[in-house]
Amino acid sequence: MSNRVCYIRRVDRGGALRGLRLVGEHTDDTWHANMQADPSLIAESIAQGARWIRDRLDASASKSRNLSVLCLDPDGAVCSWVKPEDADTSLLDALIAGTSVKHTPDELDEPESHQGIGERFPKLPLELSFEFLDADETSVGSRTAVIAYPDVPGRLLKDELDTIGVQIDQFTSIWHAIASVWDPGTGNATHDSQRIVSSDAPIVALIVIDAQDGRLIWTWSRQGRLIVGGTSRIALAQGEHEHLPLIRHEDIARICSDWLGWSSQLGLAPVKILFIGKPRQVESPADPASVLPEQSQPYAHRGLSAAQIGVALSKAWPDATVDLIEHDDPIGESLNKLALENQNQNFGPLSNLENRPGKIHQRMYQWAGIALVAISAMIGLLGYELFTQAEQVNQKTDQVKIQRLEAITDFDQALVLSPFVVKDLQNQLTQMRQSQGPLTISKSNPIMEEFDTLSYVLGTPGIEIATLRLNNNTVTITIRIEDIAQAEQINQSLTAIKGSYLRWHPFELKNKGQQIEVTFVARWKETGGDS
Repeated sequence: MSNRVCYIRRVDRGGALRGLRLVGEHTDDTWHANMQADPSLIAESIAQGARWIRDRLDASASKSRNLSVLCLDPDGAVCSWVKPEDADTSLLDALIAGTSVKHTPDELDEPESHQGIGERFPKLPLELSFEFLDADETSVGSRTAVIAYPDVPGRLLKDELDTIGVQIDQFTSIWHAIASVWDPGTGNATHDSQRIVSSDAPIVALIVIDAQDGRLIWTWSRQGRLIVGGTSRIALAQGEHEHLPLIRHEDIARICSDWLGWSSQLGLAPVKILFIGKPRQVESPADPASVLPEQSQPYAHRGLSAAQIGVALSKAWPDATVDLIEHDDPIGESLNKLALENQNQNFGPLSNLENRPGKIHQRMYQWAGIALVAISAMIGLLGYELFTQAEQVNQKTDQVKIQRLEAITDFDQALVLSPFVVKDLQNQLTQMRQSQGPLTISKSNPIMEEFDTLSYVLGTPGIEIATLRLNNNTVTITIRIEDIAQAEQINQSLTAIKGSYLRWHPFELKNKGQQIEVTFVARWKETGGDS
């Protein structure tokens, strides 16, 4: 899949869209916007640019509607420094908008002074976004570098692209892109120079010519991570088919002067300088008073050559090595490298654009709203069910109260009006227990022992037991035998048992055919309870 990078060119301090440049591996297309001051026409221009991007993406071989990177130009953007304790987006917004910092009179500490911060940034409240650069690359206790960039065209363009179905993977600025693709310490930067070799990841200063907009874009970076950046205007000469960038001594001096200020604030300095572009020299008529007689052509050159730029940088920044990469279109080459290598880049994103809600977020909110409605409905049904159960519990409670009242009334009507029914019942139970003596249980007769003893007597052969009844009052035994002598012998055996608890009475005889039925009756010597 071919990656595409869109470069936003702006005017009016970054507030209006000037044009778009769509760069891919084998494509480079440009679109120019109609310069209008009317806000409605500006919005229409952004909508036209979004449709142009969609059409170009649809015309590509991959048919992908995804932009790999959306890159902002440096127009209107400012890179400045703040104290570490002032590195707060809300504080900077308040200072830009002119809002005073709140201070309670009762506080002992004096209010903090933030003089000079607001003057270093454009007076564009609600249009500026702040991006704090990596403070780990600077010295301890130094200032914090912050980029303030007007991003209204970027916001509107993202919204338009999101509406027509074009998604953007990453957002960055040209400063981040240049540091990422040209810094030799990243491992991604490819250039013709072989003299920049380092293993300790030094700080590299990059200067890129933007011939189309007439400026120099410079950055400090370490291993492709942006430390600070800036821009400087340069003169342009009109060529036959293009603008020719002219680099002068004052341009080099202005950039090095900015570097001195940043070096004092951040506590570091670049040790390598890489100049990327193709400076031009233009012949112009010289001052006639300065033309010598031996000169046949009274012409002078405007603009420094590559060698002269190297000498000027070496004099202005003597402790750094200087190298030059000649390229007719450094910005286009930077975007092309970004398109080829953006998946491996470590450039910093523009968080305000990165986190701006889009169609996906809107759908997420819609689904979240639907889920909340569904949950509300479920909670409503659950509440209704709980309400119904509560009614049933109340009804059962009323029934229990009625049953309790009836039970109390049946027991003692005086307890109905008592406020302490339970306590009164406990008092009555205590009185009833105290009024009755202890319960006694009568002693049971040793029925099983006597039954075991009788089994020895009645187990004699020839004796047929008809009935055998034992209880706590009497014992009755009915047997059938052959003759009366045997009955008398059994009677003697029963009365002769030692330790028996039974007192035997005389037996009774009855004839039962050929047998005699004998009944023995006995009473317990100590009568127990009922059987």
